[in-house]
Amino acid sequence: MLLKGDFLHNSFYTDGQNPVCALPSAIAAFDLFQNRISQRRPALFLDFDGTLTPIVPRPDMARLSWAARTVLAALAERCLVAIISGRDRLEVENLVGLPHLIYAGSHGFDVILPDGRVPEHSCLLNDQASLDRACSTLRQRLASIPGSLIERKRFTIAVHSRNVSPEHVETVKSIVRQVFEEEHPAVKLMRGKMVEELQPNMDWDKGKAVLWILETLNFNSREVIPIFFGDDVTDEHAFSRLRNHGIGVVVAGKTDQERLTCADFRVENSDEVMTVLRCLQECF
Repeated sequence: MLLKGDFLHNSFYTDGQNPVCALPSAIAAFDLFQNRISQRRPALFLDFDGTLTPIVPRPDMARLSWAARTVLAALAERCLVAIISGRDRLEVENLVGLPHLIYAGSHGFDVILPDGRVPEHSCLLNDQASLDRACSTLRQRLASIPGSLIERKRFTIAVHSRNVSPEHVETVKSIVRQVFEEEHPAVKLMRGKMVEELQPNMDWDKGKAVLWILETLNFNSREVIPIFFGDDVTDEHAFSRLRNHGIGVVVAGKTDQERLTCADFRVENSDEVMTVLRCLQECF
């Protein structure tokens, strides 16, 4: 039986961060990684873009490899596997294409369990007026900036600047900031890798979505250990909230080695994520 607070972490904090380069590799130090799991059963939570798939110029170009899909399917027969993505829930569910997984979209705002249960805040997300206004304004103000891409998701708005020329990236950020200030306090601003995102202004994030899943499914922290894999700044919420309760694995390439993180282990890319998942598959 789950004891209330087994996994619950009251707030997102940023103390105790370390540079990525100071973390042990989840592959080279897999014995240490395995010791952290001990006799508990893993519950796996994974970001999609940049974690299960490489970063691509446009979101619609992402494809999950057959090998990755095979590993995820095998793991899902033995433990909980959940995809926690910034994409819309139905979109990431279609991209992964596997049953028996839990899918959470919009950075955890849109999450539903197989039996239909949803977080208490879900009914509040029906009010889309502020996001609709913000999206309309962004389309007008960013229309003249080549390469800018606006994604109106179900519960969020993502503005991508990956294909914007370097001299215009700060302009994109400034415009998003202006629109955020115009719609605040109804929305909040989240910044990731080459993306600015407007979200409902609620105390919710990927980390809280993970904790909600664990508690709602009555997972006991003495028997189950959550493991979160992610590459973006938005994944730090999950790394932080799982501190002392689980394991965080940050996906960070050579240019991100000085970045501060609350994760416990590191890998360099999505291929190394698959290597760790295969090792886990062989261990239990």
